[in-house]
Amino acid sequence: MQSPHTAILLAAFGSRLPDASQALERMRERTSALYPDYRVETALTSGVVRRHKGVQSRHGRSPEDILRALRKEGVTRLAVQSLHVIPGDEYRSLERLVDSLRGPKGFESIELGRPLLGNREDIRRVAQTILTVLPPERAPAEAVLLMGHGTRGKANGVYLDLADELRTLDPLVLIGALEAEPGLAAKVDELRTLGAKRVHLMPLLFARGVHALRDMAGEGKNSWQAGLTAAGFSCAAHVKGAGEHQALAEIWLEHLQEAVARLKPLGPA
Repeated sequence: MQSPHTAILLAAFGSRLPDASQALERMRERTSALYPDYRVETALTSGVVRRHKGVQSRHGRSPEDILRALRKEGVTRLAVQSLHVIPGDEYRSLERLVDSLRGPKGFESIELGRPLLGNREDIRRVAQTILTVLPPERAPAEAVLLMGHGTRGKANGVYLDLADELRTLDPLVLIGALEAEPGLAAKVDELRTLGAKRVHLMPLLFARGVHALRDMAGEGKNSWQAGLTAAGFSCAAHVKGAGEHQALAEIWLEHLQEAVARLKPLGPA
């Protein structure tokens, strides 16, 4: 039986595409199975996506709106799990929100679970896990290029750290950023240096949203697939989001478990 005083909030960037909601819904189902005593809610951190979804949508509400509602409804212990990939702007905004809800006017206990690549150990583990979810049809001499979103500031260095870890495990597995450096042009140069002829594209994004389907695998001339093809590579795109790979989803869930473990015990009734 669910306690009226404990809850979990899963916070993802979100996507305008209907299919992208499946990854978040699946994560909600997994979380509910792990924590049957907890109420589990979801929210989107992207204002653009929320406006597109509409406030009536299950996945169209902001973390702030959900947290305020939970507080009014008597929830006192809350774990918030970031479903972002890196500790970039969206995660930091969520972190500030959680910090603002600590203390007498907030929740008795509130904890935030770090994103997929939240620290150095996460980076090492994710690199190892990525090798287990690569396309099974990939041949030994074929490369894999992961597309991350990219962000401003030092958080973007997480991609470089992940690239270093991947390079030690498999030099033909690379990662670039869509909206930061190193971008596609730098990865094309690296692929040529490696002598790759065929490249498998994969998104390092929680869900298969617009970036995966249009910017990575789209038919438009500005997609990564088009760019690689124009550069002379044979290319195959795999649009499954990181959150849809169970092995990667488990890492997010372990971060949630750590956050839940940090919650203060429920006080006497």
